[in-house]
Amino acid sequence: MLVSEPASPKRENTISNPESSPKHSESGTSDESSGTLRHRLLGPSIQKSGQDGVNQAAVSEIIYQASQGSKYFEHQKRKEKELTKKVESIVKQAAKVSNQELEAAEVRVDALIRQYEATRDLTQTIVHVDCDAFYASVEELDHPELKSKPFAVGKGVLCTCNYVARKFGVRSAMAEFVAKKICPELIVLRLNFPKYIEKSNAIRMILSEYDPRHCAMTLDEAYLNITEYCANMNKDREEVVSEMRRRIFETTGLTVSAGIGPNSRVAKIASNVNKPNGQCAIANDREAVMEFMCNLPVRKITGIGYVLERQLLALDVNSCGEIYRKSALLYQIFTDTTMTFLLNCYLGLGSTEVKPIDQYERKSVGCERSFRAISDMAQMKQKLQHVAEDLEKDCKRLNLAGRKLGLKLKKATFEQISRQRPMPRPINTASDFYRYGLQMLEKELPITVRLIGLRITDLVNLSHEGPMKTFLKGQRRHNDRLEDEPSTSMNIHAEFKELFDGSPDMHDDEEIGELVMIIQGSQEEDASGVIDDYRSSAKATAARDIKNEYELQHNTATPLMPVPESESLPLSTDSGDSATALVSCPICGNQVSADDQALNHHVDWCLSRGAIREAVKETFN
Repeated sequence: MLVSEPASPKRENTISNPESSPKHSESGTSDESSGTLRHRLLGPSIQKSGQDGVNQAAVSEIIYQASQGSKYFEHQKRKEKELTKKVESIVKQAAKVSNQELEAAEVRVDALIRQYEATRDLTQTIVHVDCDAFYASVEELDHPELKSKPFAVGKGVLCTCNYVARKFGVRSAMAEFVAKKICPELIVLRLNFPKYIEKSNAIRMILSEYDPRHCAMTLDEAYLNITEYCANMNKDREEVVSEMRRRIFETTGLTVSAGIGPNSRVAKIASNVNKPNGQCAIANDREAVMEFMCNLPVRKITGIGYVLERQLLALDVNSCGEIYRKSALLYQIFTDTTMTFLLNCYLGLGSTEVKPIDQYERKSVGCERSFRAISDMAQMKQKLQHVAEDLEKDCKRLNLAGRKLGLKLKKATFEQISRQRPMPRPINTASDFYRYGLQMLEKELPITVRLIGLRITDLVNLSHEGPMKTFLKGQRRHNDRLEDEPSTSMNIHAEFKELFDGSPDMHDDEEIGELVMIIQGSQEEDASGVIDDYRSSAKATAARDIKNEYELQHNTATPLMPVPESESLPLSTDSGDSATALVSCPICGNQVSADDQALNHHVDWCLSRGAIREAVKETFN
């Protein structure tokens, strides 16, 4: 039977008002007058709880005036013009789609929906637990006098703020000086990670009783599968979650909100419905799930950012339920990957697998630093060295090496340059990162930069070492000493987004990094500490440096947590390889399996080939 939208199965594959999309002009004034630039400047945290009664127009005007004239402002203005052009192109493309193409697309979409519907699992109970204003709430325990006052936590860029501050329009990822313009009486405290980690550990101890395999996304949020616990204890799922939240409060003094649903997508969205200190349960019933998803604004869906939101709004897709009504048209406009994502959102499908974060594979490891704009080569070398050392620490902790190295540069104008090159062998040391990174950097001179980043991909898992692999590591060090000059062959990509930005529509961290640069308009200081403070605390980068102490205590490696299955939103297929156990042959330099038997066989063959070659030489000389 054909699956259709419960409320309104009728399709509408035309755009009711093509003129509603803001028009682009050479001067860029149309973007400003239409308000899209102001909306962009509101940043990624506009959907945070506690913002419902805020006059966002007034807030956006303050941000607009505060940032006007800065390089950040000009860069955002350029990006908004580019996006407006792209939106206009999409609208024109949609107008050219014929009825015959739409009919064919409807058939394909219906087939896809039946295919996805067949994967629906309503047997599991997934819970998303999210602490309420975590850092601020921890600080309130030590400073109870702040509970009735607007205050935030961070440095330069706010990591979070309490709900009193949110009523003024203050929120995470906002520049501190802008926040104080919005709320002059705002109190800003500096971060105190030892306190946050202690409270996070206490919460996780409780969560482990309900699901030993829970997935801690960051210090303040986690996914659990409580199906087995509910069955064993013969308790209702809402009763279990309520008990869990009560125990967390009694133990830590912190409140948490929770979403309960048949999969991680539904649970994640539901956890935000009754914040703070509440819970929302969606029944394990297909109709209930689709009804819950149907009226959600598209921006409320995890994975849809500002860019895709504007594209969908231009096509008259304002809510999740309208994805079906426009599905044939969307099929003609977007890639297969994006269409899969959108249809899964419409159906309310998501992952039902929950496992510890260290059991997820990762495709890259990277570090970057932001600072005031510099053009002096000595200073750039120093920054590159620091990034290389940071990357080595992460690689050693994760026991990974990479066969490709990427360099990311952000110019003073906020334009981004990305380069990548294959390595002669898997690398994971600061000296190698610096050496090969410097070669790529030198090719871009002269340049003025405000960010330098390094990232390895095509990963090699070093966790399992046999005797042959130990020999190869020693042989590799010997070969390094004999190496006169490393390879200079370059593999340069015009688009290198997957390595540094993740999903191309998930640019929150990138926007936050650029927002930090507003501060530099009045402060001639290195901003790496400012952005690192935010990146090491906010959800923008999920589980990274802030969890190092926890990992060391528990002896667990912590790769970046991917969004659960079907919840990421790449607009193009991610072609990165998963981490595999490979190693470079010291004889021929090719990548071969790290399995001892396979390595022995390959090395024997290489050595025999060399001996044969020498024998042939002697024969003919």
